[in-house]
Amino acid sequence: MKSSSAKTSLFIGQLLLIFAVILFGCEKNTTTSDERIFDKAHPDKNGKGNVSPAAVMLWNDAATYVVSRTLQLQPTPRIPPFRESHYYAMVNIAVHDALNNIVPKYKSYALDARDKDADPDAAVAQASHDVIAYFFGKLNPPSNFTPQEVQDYIHDLLNQSLNAIPPGEAKTKGVALGAAAAQAIIQKRANDGSLTAMFPIVQGTLPGEYRSTPPFEASGFYDSPGWGNVKPFSIPSSTQFPVPPPYALNSPEYTADYNEVKAMGCNTCTGVGGRTEDQERIARFWVESSALGWNKAAKAMMDQKNMDAWKTARLLALVQISVADAYISCLKYKMNYFFWRPFHAIRLGDTDGNSNTVADPAWQVLVAPIPPITDHPSAHAAAGGAAAELLKQYFGKDNIDFSFASSSLPGNPRSFTSISGAARENSLSRIYVGYHFRKAVNDGEALGQNIGAWVSSHTLQEN
Repeated sequence: MKSSSAKTSLFIGQLLLIFAVILFGCEKNTTTSDERIFDKAHPDKNGKGNVSPAAVMLWNDAATYVVSRTLQLQPTPRIPPFRESHYYAMVNIAVHDALNNIVPKYKSYALDARDKDADPDAAVAQASHDVIAYFFGKLNPPSNFTPQEVQDYIHDLLNQSLNAIPPGEAKTKGVALGAAAAQAIIQKRANDGSLTAMFPIVQGTLPGEYRSTPPFEASGFYDSPGWGNVKPFSIPSSTQFPVPPPYALNSPEYTADYNEVKAMGCNTCTGVGGRTEDQERIARFWVESSALGWNKAAKAMMDQKNMDAWKTARLLALVQISVADAYISCLKYKMNYFFWRPFHAIRLGDTDGNSNTVADPAWQVLVAPIPPITDHPSAHAAAGGAAAELLKQYFGKDNIDFSFASSSLPGNPRSFTSISGAARENSLSRIYVGYHFRKAVNDGEALGQNIGAWVSSHTLQEN
């Protein structure tokens, strides 16, 4: 029998090996925080103890790395935030299901295959890898290109993660369970409409109707007009929560919104009578994808809590389910209302039948290009409203101090004292950047709040 000191030395050696293999194997993932990678021991590998969330965080970072690195290597065609959220939701659901089939602390989403002896970290790694790999070549239509470098990184990360786990029955069972969790969510979403949402449309010609914005004017490209028909993850249907229509073009409310975005959203608006310098920073900061931005916001709040792997996986899944359903619902209403963006509204202001909307044929937004979808309601505001409401419900309070950085305004992280404050800033940013009328952001945020509340009370509930 080994002595106590020998056992201690062996345990310490295993921990150091885990640190070395994983930490140095992940250097090229600039989105991963070194402190998170296998930063705690696993006192009870059957899932009954306080299993570290490090593997869950690592693979959440890996999923976002696929998007960020793909965009660095091939900026166009862009990966739309609604496809991004759909992908993140599936990755995080697979992780949640893998863990909850080891110890069923919460309801599973797609898998029912209990195995209490499976290794949690192996299950997390395999589940994440398999869903991420499934999405190679599906995230950025019509080209559907995932760089080989990105694919190799994910495959290598799986090998590094599994090599850090001692061989044995628990590891073998963990790998099998993770693979099953991935296949369960892939099969459950196989015919959800996401792969058939892209088709051509005819742009509008009448006042108030959507026209393609630069650089899509020549092609008439509209991004995934069928996304509103994608099956939601949690809400019963995309029209579960009604969204009121945009203001009538000849109304005083429309006039006020028109003049506001005209004065605050253009590329030369910062200064007297327009945006403040901080409002411009807000505009640029929140240009980043909501699916990514609110994932980071959630992790910034989670860093302050003592959350095990199960709680971590559940919350990340709930956030992305909320965001994904907000996008699905919002894009349904966008096609229903087919309302023009401020870009064309302001350039064609003399043709809208409203004598109080003065046209500016040279008007430009602060940050181009404008997302090639209609104005009303704002999907960005809806996604933020959904994530914020989910997080408020989860933590049971609004006033939480947190901060995070944005890839669209590097080196300028923003700090918040409340979740709703961040959501409101996220919404208003779309006025300051010139993308939306205030009515669109208000109605979008309200839609998101309803969806976040629904997801919180209906999805992945405690057992």
